[in-house]
Amino acid sequence: MLRTILCVLAAGVAVGAASLMAQDSILSQFYGQGVHKFFARDYSGAFEDFNAAIENGSDDPRCYYFRGLTYLQLGREDEAKEDFKKGAELEMKSATKFFNVSRALERIQGRQRLLIEEYRTQARLAVMVELEKQRRARYEELRREEARVLDRSTPPVGIPEVTSPAPSTPAEAPAQPPATAPAQPPAQPPAATPPAPAPQQPPAPPAPAQENPFSTEPAPAAPPQPQPAPQPAPQQPAQPPANENPFAT
Repeated sequence: MLRTILCVLAAGVAVGAASLMAQDSILSQFYGQGVHKFFARDYSGAFEDFNAAIENGSDDPRCYYFRGLTYLQLGREDEAKEDFKKGAELEMKSATKFFNVSRALERIQGRQRLLIEEYRTQARLAVMVELEKQRRARYEELRREEARVLDRSTPPVGIPEVTSPAPSTPAEAPAQPPATAPAQPPAQPPAATPPAPAPQQPPAPPAPAQENPFSTEPAPAAPPQPQPAPQPAPQQPAQPPANENPFAT
């Protein structure tokens, strides 16, 4: 079933392409006949061929250029300028097809060629302006999208909400806290007794000044220490005489 559908679609595409090619071939034939009649100075016949190609859907800018040239030969300059303008617009917009306009207009010179080139230049300038506008629009869209992304990534700054004050009501007396005994201050620990000061040692006598340690002379002798004075011996009590009788009367 799927294969049948694909075959039908392929056949339709092929038939459509063939019909388009046939249509383009017929329109190209009208254009070619009109060019030959134009250079043969058969301007009425050339106008009929160019007009037939355009009315049957031709988007070939050369048809408009040569019909405009035919209008000039018939004295219809306003219609000629309209065709030149339309042909230049089609030439700038025909991105899928290539029409060798410069080769087709090789034999057209003088005032007629200058008039055609003026409209071609205006059409190119209009396309450039349009492309620049599109480029700027894309750039501005990218900038706006970048700003939206940055706004989403940045946390919003909190702003206090302004609210209307609540309606006033009679103030109620605040509830009294239950009476409780005053809290006792915590017991303070007894002050620690400072330790007794350590006995001070008498200062040591200053050491004798030393001479130059690198000198070869002997150092001076230390001064003699003072000797303590001798203490007197304690006196003995008087002894009684040995021959004296202690029991005699």
